[in-house]
Amino acid sequence: MNRKISCIIGSSFVILLLYFGLTENYKNNILNLEIFAQENNSPVVKNSKIIDFSGVNYADVVNSRDINLNGFTVSVWFNTAMNVTSGNNAFLLNKGGFGSDRAGFNLNYGIWLNNREQVGGGFETSSGDDNYITSQGTYANGVWHNAILTFDEKTHLLKLYIDGLEVATNATKTGITPDTTGKQTIRLGANSLAEKGKINGNYTGQLDDIQVWNFAFTKEQVADLYAKESKLAR
Repeated sequence: MNRKISCIIGSSFVILLLYFGLTENYKNNILNLEIFAQENNSPVVKNSKIIDFSGVNYADVVNSRDINLNGFTVSVWFNTAMNVTSGNNAFLLNKGGFGSDRAGFNLNYGIWLNNREQVGGGFETSSGDDNYITSQGTYANGVWHNAILTFDEKTHLLKLYIDGLEVATNATKTGITPDTTGKQTIRLGANSLAEKGKINGNYTGQLDDIQVWNFAFTKEQVADLYAKESKLAR
């Protein structure tokens, strides 16, 4: 299938780069993709092409102030049959990454598979406090699924939806906000925080229709998005 990439980042024109490899077996391939100006209620990041991940490659969206978010909706379609290694996570999408409690090096937002192949998501504060939620079900079954993570900084609600249905909710403390001070990329398919220069948290499978908004969707908006995108051929 040949699907056009469209990517949106903020209100100004910037460059989105996809990095594949950065390992001994892969060379860097940098793709310059078409960027559009942001409109009202449009995503700040949008990618409408299937990306394959082999467990060693990943893709980056370069950092911009427009993708450092207090409130957010993150939506990604994924298809995998991987067995996540015990004690690890496999990242679908994340900004900030895992591995540090220092301000500026914490998770702004992210969605991942844990070692039970459940879907997890959430953020960390600037002091490194974790605010995560996890699905009851497992989804590494070789079938396309949609994961949507939302955080409303006004109601302090963190929610996870799978295939259009709410599967987990976490009410955070009043005043709790994600660490938005980091300069890490949005990384697809691996941890965006490289520990001692090494990449970890690699994902094996496919990702499609990746979108990030700078506000929290309602359950009705989630249902509408899933209904529309579930009809797309993959």
